Parts: sequence; structure tokens; C-alpha cells
Amino acid sequence: MIKKSTQPMPTIPAMRPWYKEFYVWMVIAGPVSVILACAVTAVYILQGPDAVVSENYYKEGLALAKEVAVAQPAMQPAKTGRNHSATGGDKNAKP
Repeated sequence: MIKKSTQPMPTIPAMRPWYKEFYVWMVIAGPVSVILACAVTAVYILQGPDAVVSENYYKEGLALAKEVAVAQPAMQPAKTGRNHSATGGDKNAKP
């Protein structure tokens, strides 16, 4: 004869619906964020074409280089001009 146990049967916890599980949403979040980024990029691209570079960009660059070459020392770029931050702008001051 089978003896009956006095211990209660273990209860199985109630199953939660899939949409209340954290890991489901964590897995879904990756592809959804990629689709959202793709949509934002597509809207940005379809708003209009990029500005076209000037047809004579090379000649404009040469003209700019000539301007810099004949500019006063204070107007030249920092690599060729004098740095007056320590001297206060006095051209005759010694560093």
C-alpha cells in the first residue's frame, strides 16, 4: 500500500505572459533600434541632395594660398606667423 505524505505538494509558480518578461524586450530592443536609426537616416538622405563642390575649387585654393603668402605677418596662419600671446602684440619685443 502506498503511504500518503503529509507534506503539501510543491506549487508551480504562475507563468507570466511573454510581454511582461524583461529579456524579451531586451532582445527586441536591438533590432527595433536599428530599424529606427535606419528610418532616421533615410529621412535625412531623402530631404535633398548634398551641396556640390565648386567646379573651380582648385583655382580658388590657389588664390587663397597666394593671399596667405602676401598677407601681413599678423594675418598669416600660426605656423608661419608670430605668436603674440606672450608678447602682447609688440612686434619688437623679444620672446
